[in-house]
Amino acid sequence: MQPGLVIVSNRLPVSVKKVDGKLEFYPSIGGLATGLASYAEDSNNKWIGWPGIASDELTEKERQQIADELRKSNCYPVFLTQKQLDAYYNGYSNSVLWPLFHDGSLSPAATQQQDKWWRAYQRANQLFADVVLGLSSTGDTIWVHDYQLLVLPALLRLARPYDKIGFFLHIPFPAAAQFVKLADGEALIAGMLGADLIGLHVGSYVNNFLDTVSHYESGLTEHHKVILPDRVVRVTDFPMGIDYDKYVQARQSDEVETELVNLKLKYFGQKVILTVDRLDPAKGLVERAHAYQTLLRENPRLRGKVVLVMLVVPSRTDIKEYQQLKRRLERLIGDINTEFGTRRWQPVDYLPMALPFAQVTAYYRRADVAFIAPLRDGMNLVAKEYLASQPQRGGALILSQTAGAAEELKDAIVVNPRDPTTLVTGLLKALTMPPRELQRRVGRMQRHLSKSNVHVWAGSFTKALKSEVRLPGSKRTVSLGVSANNALRKAYRQADHRLLLLDYDGVLERFHALPENAAPSAELSQLLTTLGQHTQLVLISGRRKADLDAWFDGLPLTLVAEHGLHAKQPGGRWHTHRSVHVRGWYRTARQLLEKYAARTPGAFVEQKDASLVWHYRDASPYYAQKHLVALKRGLKPLAAAHGLQIEQGNEILELRPAGVTKGSAAHELLQSRPDFILAMGDDYTDEDMFIALPTNAYTIKVGRGRTAARYRLNGVKDVLALLEKLQKID
Repeated sequence: MQPGLVIVSNRLPVSVKKVDGKLEFYPSIGGLATGLASYAEDSNNKWIGWPGIASDELTEKERQQIADELRKSNCYPVFLTQKQLDAYYNGYSNSVLWPLFHDGSLSPAATQQQDKWWRAYQRANQLFADVVLGLSSTGDTIWVHDYQLLVLPALLRLARPYDKIGFFLHIPFPAAAQFVKLADGEALIAGMLGADLIGLHVGSYVNNFLDTVSHYESGLTEHHKVILPDRVVRVTDFPMGIDYDKYVQARQSDEVETELVNLKLKYFGQKVILTVDRLDPAKGLVERAHAYQTLLRENPRLRGKVVLVMLVVPSRTDIKEYQQLKRRLERLIGDINTEFGTRRWQPVDYLPMALPFAQVTAYYRRADVAFIAPLRDGMNLVAKEYLASQPQRGGALILSQTAGAAEELKDAIVVNPRDPTTLVTGLLKALTMPPRELQRRVGRMQRHLSKSNVHVWAGSFTKALKSEVRLPGSKRTVSLGVSANNALRKAYRQADHRLLLLDYDGVLERFHALPENAAPSAELSQLLTTLGQHTQLVLISGRRKADLDAWFDGLPLTLVAEHGLHAKQPGGRWHTHRSVHVRGWYRTARQLLEKYAARTPGAFVEQKDASLVWHYRDASPYYAQKHLVALKRGLKPLAAAHGLQIEQGNEILELRPAGVTKGSAAHELLQSRPDFILAMGDDYTDEDMFIALPTNAYTIKVGRGRTAARYRLNGVKDVLALLEKLQKID
């Protein structure tokens, strides 16, 4: 299977709800779902996230139904209980991180519950990690999204040290002085630094992040980089755009046109000032309503000629602070309408609801002014949607200087949301701006948005993530091109003592669902026989002794089984690493693995002398992810008590003794003092071998993923082509 892109976010692009006891599936709304739609359509990719319904509301049959239905859209669920959602999502994510990242403060309740919520947040991130690792393979590229999953990159890095991992934050990153108010701030920074690439909306957020890293001394900061002991993390601004063409095309939509006619009649003879927001303290809704009230008090001539349309989408209705905000806003709107309203004119039209796309677009079209002044906002896509919906004449955009979009949209009327005077003067300027100036401003911003849409944003990030970055003083892994290939063959030809270290599965033979089906062809056996005549040829594999004996006994090869546990010279006997003991854990671990294999259709257990492998390549993703989490949880105490490693590879989970690695096996083989060394491998177990070899060795990573190897080949076909060329030299 080709490596793919794994997208991880709190919510999936497909959501689930129960209506009259039946499951209903509907598309999620938002810029992320739009921007990554093309990636989600690729069957080689996966999108992992919460489906929008608490798992304790579901039967086992319904969870299976959800998994099956989501899989049609290449989506895979992380099931969370209501208790987990209350503490991880409503609690730590939205009552601690959200306000502090938006320059707010914690409520007394949040301060009291913070430690408890933090533990729940960590557990939820670990649950996401378990699902991601269970459904992805080594070599996949993983892209994690947003503040609900800040520690996930580090959890993934522990299990996949060489995979490409990206992280994008969709909300502001606050100044260091604000961030360090978080009791667990240093752990959150360490979590984010598990990524290879951290994306933020704008340059000021990048600077804030680097300042915070410096405060905690989490790494050495340079321009757009954090240098860690073993790698470099890039930190770059990627301003998120919108699906610009969607809004342009909607201008001509019959449905939008019908809604627009209704709005023209509704607000006939009035200039419309529009706000479109979720109900959230960070949006500055009360401050904007106050500014409008002041505008009417100071400018009596505007009464009856303007209307403030407040489209407010309910949000986080379970959180006390949001409930209080709703009451406060509605009370203020009532006061304004009472103070200024007449029988023919209502100053504020309050719409506390989510509207369909066509209606929202019609409001964008009808509005003369978009009043976008949040106290703090990561980007604010509403400002961009408004501009894209505007006809050529354009409407005025008032934009808060504390919204990320203000760093892009320089032609907006920029205001300070914490200074009521600038809000009022901004409204006056927007209502009285000459048409020619307004058209120039809107035209320039529209041209920018058309070239910086959401698809450009997603493509820029994934391209940057997949590109290589070097640690200062380190060598870069490059493709084994013509020049390097020629140099390798020349060194091979001139050497007196050659050592070739070759993994088997994924290097000499493609992966098979059943391990026993991966026997070598007659052509491969002949190739290895020819090479072994004049070269110290070592097959260094995770395979059992029995497999290697059955397939390669009698060939001029040194065989190394179970990642270095056993070794056998050509024509000799097997020798075993003396420090490995299986008493006390093997039987218990096998029973646990077999228990979950029986519960997971398509999974099975492979038994080796000192290790066990749980294969789930052919298993249902729903049952694989569900039981993999429980299985790892059950194995951890056993592994800790007996010094074992739990390793996750290409759709396998392996339990084996610590300290037995391909690196230690390779080190012993170097005692023969070869003057030419070539090592090829494809997964995490081969990285120990690459690291153990001298710097002049030709180390080759087969396939994608981060690696300590000097060179890279695409797959088995390229490996065999190289070996055939070496064979001809002999």
